[in-house]
Amino acid sequence: MELDINYPTLLFRWMHILPAIIAVGGSIFMRAALLPAVTGLPDSERSKFHEAVRSRWSKWVMGAILFLIISGFYNFFYNTRTFQLPKVYQMLFGIKFLLALGVFALASILSGRSSLAQKLRQNPRPWLNLNVTLAVLVVLISGVMRGLPHTPRPADNPPAQTEAK
Repeated sequence: MELDINYPTLLFRWMHILPAIIAVGGSIFMRAALLPAVTGLPDSERSKFHEAVRSRWSKWVMGAILFLIISGFYNFFYNTRTFQLPKVYQMLFGIKFLLALGVFALASILSGRSSLAQKLRQNPRPWLNLNVTLAVLVVLISGVMRGLPHTPRPADNPPAQTEAK
């Protein structure tokens, strides 16, 4: 049995799934475990702890965003060129992309150093709730898109050749 694997496509799929796991899982972890765990710390310790986490997490967030954008566009163009997809596929991609931009913006702000980031981090619960909600919606839409029919496009017929007389 011979495996017919498109290695670049497999690589880009991995480049999309792994950063999504990191970004979504990290947001859920921060909201569900980290934030409640540090509420009992004194303000000075909590502030130092949050800064230590923020400085490390921001690098992961930026890397995940970069890989998600690059691999997301590759996957979209590969799928739309390789398969006949229902028209709803493009609409779902557009919604997913806009929601992902919201996730990227919130994640960047919450892990950033700007005055806006510092202001939002003073009350992070609603922003993390929003970010987790948007991220889960992106994952759910991705599942729907993956489940849509992907009918391979027919191979292009070579142009007819005329016989030389």
